[in-house]
Parts: sequence; structure tokens; C-alpha cells
Amino acid sequence: MKRSERLSRESKNARTNTQNAPHYNTYYQPVGAPPKKQKGKGLFFKIVIGLIIIAAIFFGAMYALSSKANVDDLKTIKDKSTYVPVSDMPDYTKGAFISMEDERFYDHGAFDVKGIFRALFTTISDHNVQGGSTISQQVVKNYYYDNEQSFTRKVKEIMVASRMEREYSKDEILSFYINNIYYGDNQYTIEGAANHYFGTTTVKNSQNMPTITVLQSAILASKINAPSVYDVNDMSQNYVNRVKINLEKMKQQGYINEEQYKTALAQLGV
Repeated sequence: MKRSERLSRESKNARTNTQNAPHYNTYYQPVGAPPKKQKGKGLFFKIVIGLIIIAAIFFGAMYALSSKANVDDLKTIKDKSTYVPVSDMPDYTKGAFISMEDERFYDHGAFDVKGIFRALFTTISDHNVQGGSTISQQVVKNYYYDNEQSFTRKVKEIMVASRMEREYSKDEILSFYINNIYYGDNQYTIEGAANHYFGTTTVKNSQNMPTITVLQSAILASKINAPSVYDVNDMSQNYVNRVKINLEKMKQQGYINEEQYKTALAQLGV
């Protein structure tokens, strides 16, 4: 066999062997086979993106709806004939409401994360439903969304309360609160309630009427939880216990001293 023919045959055999040999890349996957898709990972990201889009649409809609509430309208509360700002009241009067409804009122914004978790823990541990709404949220609820009970209302409430916090001082917000809640007997301001139930005024150092006392302040602050149930003139044991708890909180938070606390308890009859 000629040398050229032998070389040609060897070259042909080498190509045949090469073609028949399995081809592998640096990984375990044979060349030419499509890589396996990570279906689980792709599905997870699709779900996450979908949820983000839904949340964005939801909060965008809530923001648009909450924008209909004009926080400037809250100033109309000042037009009430018996409106008294908290700056004209004794510290213990406004303290009675803060202690009972939102003890961290001056320390947080429109909503209180700690308060929400505390209310949730109390509800679970004591089987006693507790609210986590701040005074700011309650101002908004009472003025704009009084009869609406839903999750969407809660979201709108927080959004409006956030705008209100930027517009007004804490004392203004507290004044809106205690002058726009129901105290029973058709009374919607604390001054009107003090006049009606006790013949007193919330204006400190008034020359016309006696100034509301520590106990009377605690009684009114404790009444708003159930204004049609708690009777000032015939206090149930539950009502008395609630007032007592409020007085204890007022003392702990520094709104009254030990002597004022003991005097109020004696007047309460406990």
C-alpha cells in the first residue's frame, strides 16, 4: 500500500472514531442537550413580582381615595361653641385621655408600631380585644370614616393621619380629638360634657365656673369607650374599675402626683 493511501486511510479512520466518540463539555450535561430549567425558582419570582404589582395597585388606589379627605376641614371643629383647646386645660385633663387612649402620643407619628404589637399581644394573652389605633388615627376615623369598618378604611385612615401629623401640632390634634367624640347625652366636646355632667369647666383658673377635677377628667376619658353604657350618675363596677385604672396610669405617667391620686380614689369611693 502506498504511503499516501495509508495516510489517507488513517486520517479517515481518525475522523470516524472522533465522530463516534461521545462529546462532553466541562460539566455533566452532554453537548447538544438543552439545560434543565429551574421551574421552582422561576415560579417563585413570578409570584413575588405579581404580589408586588398587586400591592402597588392597592396602595395606589388607597392613596387616591385617601386624598379626597382634606385635612384643612378639621379646622371646622374649632367653630364649635364649646370648643376649648388643650392648651387652656389643666395638664391632668389632657393626660387622662392620653393615658387611657395613647400613652405614647407625643413620641410617635400617625401610627404606633409598638402600640399595635402590644395590643395584639394583650388580645392573644388575655383574650381581651385591644385596639391599636393612635389618637391621630381616631381623629381621622371619627371625622371622615365613622361608620366604615374595613381593612381598606384602616389603610386610608393611616394615610390621612400621616398628612394631618404634618399639618398640625400634637396639641392641635389632641384638641380635635377630645372636642369631636361622643360623651353621651348628646355631648360631643369635653367642655360640653364637663358642663353637663359636673357643672364644671375645662378652662383652667376660670372665674365663672369651677375647674374640672382630676377624678372628673378620668371619668370622662374612661366614658368614651362606651358612652351609652357607662353612666356618670350611676357608675357600674366595670366603669369604676376602668376609672381606677386610668388614675393609676395618670400617676405612672406623671400627669398627677401621689396626693392627687389618693384624693381622686377617695372621691371615687375605692
